[in-house]
Amino acid sequence: MPDPVVLAADHLWGFLTALRGAGLPTAPTKRADLLRTIAETSPPDLTALYWYARITLLQDVSDLPAFDRVFDAWFRQGGPGPADPPLEADDGGARSPGGPGEDDPPPRDARPGDGAEAAALSVHHTRDFGRTGEHRTALMRALEAAWPAVLPAVPSRRRRPARSGDRLDVRHAWRRALRHDGEIIQLRRLARPPRPRRLLILIDVSGSLRQHTPDLLRAAHTALRAAPARTEVFTFGTRLTRITAALARPHADQALRAVSSLVTDADGGTAIGAALECFLGNPRFVALARGALVIVLSDGLERGDHAPMVRATARLSRLGHRLVWWSPLACSPTYRPVTRAMAAQLASLDHLGGVRDLRTALEEVRRLPAVLSGPRHLAARRWSVPRPRGTTR
Repeated sequence: MPDPVVLAADHLWGFLTALRGAGLPTAPTKRADLLRTIAETSPPDLTALYWYARITLLQDVSDLPAFDRVFDAWFRQGGPGPADPPLEADDGGARSPGGPGEDDPPPRDARPGDGAEAAALSVHHTRDFGRTGEHRTALMRALEAAWPAVLPAVPSRRRRPARSGDRLDVRHAWRRALRHDGEIIQLRRLARPPRPRRLLILIDVSGSLRQHTPDLLRAAHTALRAAPARTEVFTFGTRLTRITAALARPHADQALRAVSSLVTDADGGTAIGAALECFLGNPRFVALARGALVIVLSDGLERGDHAPMVRATARLSRLGHRLVWWSPLACSPTYRPVTRAMAAQLASLDHLGGVRDLRTALEEVRRLPAVLSGPRHLAARRWSVPRPRGTTR
């Protein structure tokens, strides 16, 4: 009788090969992550295996129908049986169902932007974010007009003259009285006019968000145009970069070119926890988050230990007025935050929404008033789903 472990490994390798045959890009690092996850925490059922594979391998919700067809064919409908034996390694070593084939680039040849999700690859290069067409320009105008109406406000510290207020302007009354032989002719009040809270935007520029990064930066550009004095923007991949000054250029394409020369880790690996800890380790940056509306645009796919990411998110939630997380994956109606990182930090989020382009960004911006007017930490209640036993990553 064949070894069941060998049969299962061959069947899983055949599934990965079928995904590539169906036109779904699966980089070697992603396949290795899936095999490592299954080896460390065996999925208790097909549902858990489905989410393991989908979260690790899928990079765009538009690929979901093809992914579901291949998964059903191999695991839910009898499947075509074990695949052909995997290709020999270049060094002539033993075959390995989880190892790379001869058509896969070795790790030292990995290129930035090859679609590797939640990878550890650190790159140093610049990227062209493309030009803004007429359709995107129209959406950006709508976004720029929508931001001022949704940003939360707080009473200013200094009092200003007003028709109604909680305090009399005694100095003004005294000066007017001196001009009228001590008679008080007019009383004026003082009030604290509202001023918008600070807006802090943190954008994930790792390889898993390669196709969404330009539009995410354009959405942040509209926020800077709407409230230039109260908005701060950072990017993170394998390092943290403050891009507020570069992104503040009047024209969107000029701003993106300036950001391109400044951000050198675009399309590389993912180190969300390390980047957020770097932000929180700088007292000047912490001051930017205190009392602010904090928006994180990321898929939340952390490589390695997720504990630093969860701790940093919890502290950001305590510092800020509200913590909103926008993920391209959440645009799918079937998305569930079942990864260990997202499930653990869900209790710290006030809202988890889906943003993958300017249109979905406009929809989420228009939802902000409802988020800001409600109680805190509602994301866990909205996205509370039974997690498969042994869910990882």
